[in-house]
Amino acid sequence: MKIQLVNVLKKVSVLCAILFVTVVASAQGQTLGSRVSVNIPFDFHIGETKLASGKYSVGRARQNSDDVVMSVEDERGRAKAMRMSMPVLTRDATSKAKLVFHRYGDQYFLYQIWPAGATTGRQFLKSHSEREILQTLASVGQADPKMLVDTVTITGDLR
Repeated sequence: MKIQLVNVLKKVSVLCAILFVTVVASAQGQTLGSRVSVNIPFDFHIGETKLASGKYSVGRARQNSDDVVMSVEDERGRAKAMRMSMPVLTRDATSKAKLVFHRYGDQYFLYQIWPAGATTGRQFLKSHSEREILQTLASVGQADPKMLVDTVTITGDLR
């Protein structure tokens, strides 16, 4: 009886290992190992950092790490901001790399990053500044503040 149980546990362990390798390999194919280069025509926030309009690239903070910490670099490759992110999924793969921003009046907040051809992107939590804007809109009697956010999408190139 013990030998049968050990054999079953071995088989289950091998199946779990195969499943794990398959999931990790498919997830690696949809990461931001390549940076997204984009010309952003407006000033924007990433977290509490405000950046001027211009050419930027967005991707992993460290090339040999995962996609949890993302960085925004200027066109000279200097890091301007870093922020933790979480995965977000879509059913349909994006055809081009893109950045998605939340806009409130003339203030833009980087919200999501999507590599070309991926069904997995990265999303940032709302910063303190963005939450304050939402609270202000709610306190002045505006309609549901979530209805007042505009979504702006800019396509970019992978490099």
